[in-house]
Amino acid sequence: MRRLALVLLLFLPGPAFAADAPVVLVTVDCHDYFVVDLGGKRYALVEWYGGYRPEKGDVVSGDFSHFGAQDVEVKGRRLRVYVEDYDLSQDAINDKLNDKCR
Repeated sequence: MRRLALVLLLFLPGPAFAADAPVVLVTVDCHDYFVVDLGGKRYALVEWYGGYRPEKGDVVSGDFSHFGAQDVEVKGRRLRVYVEDYDLSQDAINDKLNDKCR
């Protein structure tokens, strides 16, 4: 029984990694994308789906280390986002936005 409990613990999801990331760019003419600075000259491209609409300079608290939809927080307000891509250089962010905004 003890061995089974240990095996089950290995498959339980761990705590989500939450990071505070400043919003460095918001696009409104091209869908609803924004870019957050992950530090170390790495960025994430995020699409806004609902709730509070982030502005440049806001600090978003969420998990930007994987793709997918999630709820994040800004100034104590919730918003729904989709992490389109992450761990990108500034050049890669510019390329992604150019592709998306054609």
